[in-house]
Parts: sequence; structure tokens; C-alpha cells
Amino acid sequence: MGMASRWILAFLVALLAVAPSAAQQPLPLDPGKAWKHKHSGIIVPATLAGTPRDRGMTYAPDELDLGLSFVVGDAAESLTVYIFRNTNGAVPVWFSQAQWGIEHRGNFGHPALAVAPVAFVPPGQKNESGLKAIYTPDRGGYRSTGLMLFPVGPWYVKIRASSQTRTPTELGVWMDTALSEIRWPKKIVDGPLATPVADCASPLSFPETAKDAPRDEGAEMVAGLLGAATAQQRAKPTARSVAALSTVRWCRDAIIGDNAATYRQNDATGWYLLAAGDNGNGIWVGPDPGAKLLALTGKGQSAPAQ
Repeated sequence: MGMASRWILAFLVALLAVAPSAAQQPLPLDPGKAWKHKHSGIIVPATLAGTPRDRGMTYAPDELDLGLSFVVGDAAESLTVYIFRNTNGAVPVWFSQAQWGIEHRGNFGHPALAVAPVAFVPPGQKNESGLKAIYTPDRGGYRSTGLMLFPVGPWYVKIRASSQTRTPTELGVWMDTALSEIRWPKKIVDGPLATPVADCASPLSFPETAKDAPRDEGAEMVAGLLGAATAQQRAKPTARSVAALSTVRWCRDAIIGDNAATYRQNDATGWYLLAAGDNGNGIWVGPDPGAKLLALTGKGQSAPAQ
């Protein structure tokens, strides 16, 4: 990857990082009462897996990105449930990003995998659409730390747990208990099969310089319509769209910096997803789909399937 491309990516990562940190606000909670996510219907009790709720935080307006923390003592044990929108990427991408945070932030030293990433069936679903991993830390006094991530319709749910007393096996049971005590929507469309991310076989190579494409209002309009259609598909997943997504395999192309990386689907070489953080913030980068579609239809060719 060229130096110019790295500077552009670094700038995009900075833009993605500013909004969530600036929007952090306490999530209003009624003491001792369960909390219900108004969009998904997910209900999280005030005590989860024997652990009292400590606080809630929002990272975007309108409950679009939030977390509920459950803590014992002075964080001797902690369990956090995150809910954020499914607007791009997939479970393998955001799971990989969350793994990076565990492995590189320093809180846990150089943690070793006690349970390697494995797919599991989330509550109310039939497909192995979730991923789970557990680590043994070597710093911070923790005996174990773990991660779960899975889809619930048009939402992602991430569960993080750490303990100074529980073994990795015991932590896994604790996380499963928390999962069973959360009340899930009665009807959940099965998520696509999840497979852990691997490094891309051949990373993309970019030229040192790039030129801006001329503006085309027609192409921008078509691209906007295509984007709206994709967003609608994610907002209301169907059995057909889930089956198609189950065939996708994600690979990690390059690590850009502090929990930012690029990912590709099925080793595609024409575009990639730039992911920043582990809560669903990403930017698709590639040729203008609107311009491509107009070029094909202008030549009398049928448009490619979207």
C-alpha cells in the first residue's frame, strides 16, 4: 500500500473515531428494572448472570449504539452487553476488530487464546451465526476474558466479559448464562453462517498517486439508490439474503493502525471495507457502482445483479 493511500486511510479512521467519542452519554435506566431496547425489543435484566448492573452508555443518538455494564466489586468481574446497528461488514469483521482490542490494548498483556474463535447458534436462531473466543491474560490480575458477537435481525450484539477469579471454562459458562437470561425477540431471522476471518492470501497493492474521478450527478443518483436498496436489505433480512451472505468469506487485507483495518469479501480486488473500532463503523472503498451501472446500460448490456 502506497504512502498516500495510508495517509488517506488514516484521515478516514480519524473521522470515524471522532463521532462516537463525542456522542457518549449516560443511558437513562430505572434502578432495579430491566431495560428494553426500543428498536430490537431486546430486554436486558437489571441483574445478569448474578451480576448487578452498574451503568449504561450511549455512543450514538436514538439507541443506535450503546452498552450496558454489569460489575462485581472494583471490576473484579465485569460483563458488558453492546448493541449496535448492522449497517456494513459482517459478524466475522467486527469480531476480528474486537479481538484486536483485546490482544493489543495492553489491559491484558499478551493474552493467549484458551478457546479459539468458534461459531455458535445464538438464542432464537438455527444457524451458527455467532462467534465466540476466550483468552487467558498475563497482566492486570485477570484469569480470563472473553468475547461473543452475533446478529439479531438488523442489529449486532456483542458481549464482553472479564474475571479475576474465573477460569476460561468458568467464564464461558458465565457468558452463556448471561446469554440465556436476556430476553430476545420472539421472531428473529436466522443470521448468515459466521466463519472467523483469515488474512487475505494476496494483499491489495495501491499506486502512490490517485486522481479524483469527474463528478457525475447521474452516477451519484444511481449509487444513492443502490445504497438505499442495500440498507433496506440489511434492515429487513430475508431467508434469501441470509443464504447469499452465508457463502461470503471475509479476509483481512491490512491493519492500518489503532484498531483500524481493511477487509475484503471472497478475495475481491476491486474494493474493500475500512473498519475503525469494533462497533460497526466502516467505509466501503471502491469504484463508483452508479457509474459502472450507467456505463453497462449505456452500452446495451444488462445491469449486474446487486
